[in-house]
Amino acid sequence: MTTNHTVAVRAGKCCSLSMAISRALGSASVTLLALTASLAANTAFAQEAAPAQEERAASGETLGEVTVTGTRIVRDGYEAPTPVSVLGADQLAAMGTTTIADSVNRLPAFAGSVSPRSISSNIGTGTAGVNALNLRGLGANRTLVLLDGKRIVGSSLGTGGNASAVDTNAMPSGLIERVEVVTGGASAVYGSDALAGVVNFVLDKKYTGIKGSVEGGITQAGDGDNYKLSLTTGTPFADGRGHLLFSGEYTDDEGVIGNNRSWADRSIQLMNNPNFNRNVGGQPQLLIVDNAGVANGTRGGLILGCPLTPGGASSSACVLRGTEFVQGGEPINFNFGDLVSGPTMRGGDWERSRVDRTTSLALPLTRRNAFGRASYDITDNVTGFVELQYSHTKSHNVQVVPNLNNGGVIIKSGNPFIPASVQARMTALNIQQFELGTFNGDLPFLQGINIRELKRGVTGLEGNFELGGDTWNWDTYYTHSEQDIDSITPGNRINARYNAAVDAVISPVTGRVVCSNGDPTCIPYNAMGLGVNSSAAINYVTGTGRSNTLLKQDVVAASMSGEPFNTWAGPLSIAFGAEHRRESVSGNASALDEANSFFAGNYHATSGKYDVTEGFVETVIPLLKNVPFAETLDFNGAVRYTDYSTSGQVTTWKAGTTWQPIEDIRFRFTRSRDIRAPNLGELFNAGQSGTGNNVDPFLNQSYFMLSRTSGNINLKPEEADTTGIGFVLAPRFMPGFTMSVDYYKIEVEGAIASASTTNILNQCFAGNQLFCSFISRGTDGKVSLIAIQPANILGQEASGVDVDASYNIPLPVGELRLRALASFVDTLETQDLVLGTVDGRGVNSADGGIGLGTALSSPKSRYLTSATYSLDPVAVTLTMRGVGSGVYNNAFIVCDTNCPVQTAAEAAAHPTINSNSIDSVKYFDLSLNYKVGALGEVYFVVENALNEDPPVVAGGRGAGFYQGQSSSQNYDRIGRNYRTGLRFKF
Repeated sequence: MTTNHTVAVRAGKCCSLSMAISRALGSASVTLLALTASLAANTAFAQEAAPAQEERAASGETLGEVTVTGTRIVRDGYEAPTPVSVLGADQLAAMGTTTIADSVNRLPAFAGSVSPRSISSNIGTGTAGVNALNLRGLGANRTLVLLDGKRIVGSSLGTGGNASAVDTNAMPSGLIERVEVVTGGASAVYGSDALAGVVNFVLDKKYTGIKGSVEGGITQAGDGDNYKLSLTTGTPFADGRGHLLFSGEYTDDEGVIGNNRSWADRSIQLMNNPNFNRNVGGQPQLLIVDNAGVANGTRGGLILGCPLTPGGASSSACVLRGTEFVQGGEPINFNFGDLVSGPTMRGGDWERSRVDRTTSLALPLTRRNAFGRASYDITDNVTGFVELQYSHTKSHNVQVVPNLNNGGVIIKSGNPFIPASVQARMTALNIQQFELGTFNGDLPFLQGINIRELKRGVTGLEGNFELGGDTWNWDTYYTHSEQDIDSITPGNRINARYNAAVDAVISPVTGRVVCSNGDPTCIPYNAMGLGVNSSAAINYVTGTGRSNTLLKQDVVAASMSGEPFNTWAGPLSIAFGAEHRRESVSGNASALDEANSFFAGNYHATSGKYDVTEGFVETVIPLLKNVPFAETLDFNGAVRYTDYSTSGQVTTWKAGTTWQPIEDIRFRFTRSRDIRAPNLGELFNAGQSGTGNNVDPFLNQSYFMLSRTSGNINLKPEEADTTGIGFVLAPRFMPGFTMSVDYYKIEVEGAIASASTTNILNQCFAGNQLFCSFISRGTDGKVSLIAIQPANILGQEASGVDVDASYNIPLPVGELRLRALASFVDTLETQDLVLGTVDGRGVNSADGGIGLGTALSSPKSRYLTSATYSLDPVAVTLTMRGVGSGVYNNAFIVCDTNCPVQTAAEAAAHPTINSNSIDSVKYFDLSLNYKVGALGEVYFVVENALNEDPPVVAGGRGAGFYQGQSSSQNYDRIGRNYRTGLRFKF
């Protein structure tokens, strides 16, 4: 439950930290005063809203109201102890990004957020196509996202850090007045999921007029075509007692299919060094190598060895090893290169075996959004309102990955598809079978389609009344949200059919090629070569996986706030309220998905529900005012009692102070207990399957393994202790300059996580029988399934510093506005039951190279600076954004030669490697806005204007075909792209 309280601003009273002006100020001088105070309160980018405010003031509108979101207490946000950054509508428009989430994600406090440009090859989690915000790199599910202070149902069902996060694609961007980011724990004020902070998309509920935009864009490479159309209207009715709003938007982004960027010409991979010997030293255990390819497969198939039994190890001495099948099934020689380890090799015919460039850099995405709102003043003190929201998004990735078989395909002697020359050698040498690794080039790529349909309704009452000469504000509302998710996987290999189809023989009865299992419906498939299969054979071994998931959320909430009495330092403020929320999931999946029949996806129907009942109270107590060394000193406290139907009762709290010794500086401090309760997926997920290439330490083989993640009803809420301390500086001797510096520390206990497949295998190999119980093996001795279940197994700690500085400089001609924001990570550690303490600070590779498991990771620094020169009707903005240098893993020891001798434990905890650095990077963006009279403006934006390549980041071990994905969440992989458009208003 969240309430937006309002209070009129008196002349001379400053606006601030978590506030924004909803109606214009009555004069240009008051506008400037409010703007300057807002900057002093660390309202990020808010000063750039000045032109719009000046226009409203010039139109004669009267002094309006401000809304406080950082706290439920009706008070000046400048005094709030928790930092709040604000992006106003003008700043969002000036960035000219395709989605509002792309603009918000530029704030340095966000790290590792999910977007269609960062998650393209993963279909099992259901997050493909989602824009989910991630504060501090702590996980999108720890960032509470609100629309006008109210909750929205999650966008996916799963157990990862991005599961159940709100999809910001659904936000009605045409009506967003500003976006407020509370960069600190706020569970006592807003409830569960606000562990890392809150992002509130605030509506302009009194907008009057007609406005819209038409825009389009394309990358320099000629792909990524996109366009957006939006229209927003607002009008009063019934002599101003009522107000109607509507906003609609259509967006079509064709994405970037494949990877034709020049930076990907090289293939950089992290691999195990086959020459490593920990007892001798010398060479490192791990190598980052250039000219890397896949060693266990090619598009047409590659013979890897000649096992004596179907499940046995392939002999590298097999004379057939290195036979590659190409167009028409022709056998040719394949050179494995000078280094081969598991799925990776260096040199040789690496260009023929790499497939990383086939995966998409950005998902295609279409969006259709509609939002309507009607409000009516039932009395002078009571207003009723109704909101209806609809959003439809569709992402269709036509190239997720090939239907890979990196080893494990057994071709028996006598198979009629074996080329004659190869069969002759098998017969002469009495070779009974060989093992094939293939990307199945004749099969279509695995595709991923995710369709989301959000339906949301809100109805409520809000108002105020007088009691004892004071005004009390109250509100109550009911909201119902539904997220209907269709996940579809065309071109998905059906494993059992494929295995039967590749085992072909000649029928002794008909003399035709048939499947050896005798199934008359089975159509033989030739795994050796390209262009060697009929459409009937391809259709037989592939199918389409499907699932439907319906997420529902119902919320009933009420709250009240007021100032019951005055103290010697001012009025005491109080807010209190209650909320009841119900979350539920239901769905269905295809029979083949339920039976884990596919190469990927393998969805399972999930059902479950839980209820939450909670109440809160918050207060602000003025302690001192207008005394020496204390112009103001306030205490802010809150407590919330919560009862979950699944995990019981929990109490969260917050205590903070603000102290302004002199006019130029204000100090703030907070301490809070915050929580994140397990979501529907973590509790009830019936099984979410994935396929990955892993090393089996028992067989010393690398092959694809199926894993299945299910829910755990016994999970408890995560608990975090958050500390924040900082100051806001606005020196009188330097008008227009403001700076804030804030330190944060977040300590999480009982963090919910699932052990990785690699850790499960390695722990079982080390003798831990608990982990062995998660592993199932088939009759061939290979792993058939790894069961994964989340648990409260981690402890985490994050700390760092946020800096925000701005300087408005009036010039003889025009105005210059400077802005700089930066976030520095001091500590980012995970206490893992298996791995011990894992240091994720400055780990800029998404997979961390080795050993990170479920640990947090984030760049050490991120920054955003901008300079805007405006001279009506032109405004030009140059932005620089960047990420600091980093490493693959802080546990690595770097050495090329003379590496130390290590024990087995030392080698596992601190592997040696030949390189452990990832370069920093910065990007420049340029935007130009030109006002066309009073009716609108045209704009032109160039993102990544210098066409800066992402830093070289090696692909992770065991996943050669994902090369390039390791940099997806920290860097721009698209390159220079252009966007232009027209905004109009009447």
